Amino acid sequence: MDFFNTTQENKKVAIVSSKDSFSVMGIKKKLQEASIDGISCRPSVFQIEEAIDEREPIIYYLDDDIYTVRGEDFLKELKNLCLEQEKLVILVGEKAEYEKAIEIIPKSSIVDWFSRPVDMDALLATVEKALNGEIAPSRKKHILIIDDDVTYMRMLLEWMKERYQITMMDSGSKAIHWLLENKGIDLILMDYEMPQMDGPTVSRMLKGDMNTREIPVMFLTGKSSKENVVKAVDTRPVDYILKSVDKMTLLNKLEDYFETTKAKEPLYNNEDDDDK
Repeated sequence: MDFFNTTQENKKVAIVSSKDSFSVMGIKKKLQEASIDGISCRPSVFQIEEAIDEREPIIYYLDDDIYTVRGEDFLKELKNLCLEQEKLVILVGEKAEYEKAIEIIPKSSIVDWFSRPVDMDALLATVEKALNGEIAPSRKKHILIIDDDVTYMRMLLEWMKERYQITMMDSGSKAIHWLLENKGIDLILMDYEMPQMDGPTVSRMLKGDMNTREIPVMFLTGKSSKENVVKAVDTRPVDYILKSVDKMTLLNKLEDYFETTKAKEPLYNNEDDDDK
């Protein structure tokens, strides 16, 4: 008799799939047992926004549809939704499907990935943590690019601007002065060879200041000589990247780095929670 009042108060999750399946129905049933409404949506951002509130998560059940033009278009729309609204996404699918999805969706927006057959208890635990605010959406990471080649910097900006907040400086001295007044930089991408003050020199100066010494640095270089690598490693950068790197390789390096640093921090507010 209180059924209708109860369901109106239930928390909601969007379950996105291109078709109904036994597994999707199983996920809905598991959520229902925990008084969570699993609302079925086709791959459509409009349907997702109609189904759930801004802070409620998405379960995306992956299948062969993601390899189609329609599927890739939805992945791009979902990526934009994640970046604009800080959506939390839980992926369910095979490893190849997951790897296809993360070519477009930032890893920072993905709470977890479950292979099939799905561990329903683990999936439910993750959904409940997301709904209870125990998993916080990732803010856009702020990257400072330092390079005297403005054309190259603008290319990096075009590659990275959808996923990251970007600030650009065309010299090490400008960057040092800017950092004295501005906080919150998550990573510095810095040209190894610059006139007047090269990358290793700038890095050592940053390491020598208590306000900037913890900012991680990745070097960008056009040369891969052993001498340059040794000199760069001496300043303890987090990586050393050739400027010939392509867009996806660079984005994957950045995503992997931020995922690694994220893994070193407590994932949930409740530190007593067991890992999945």
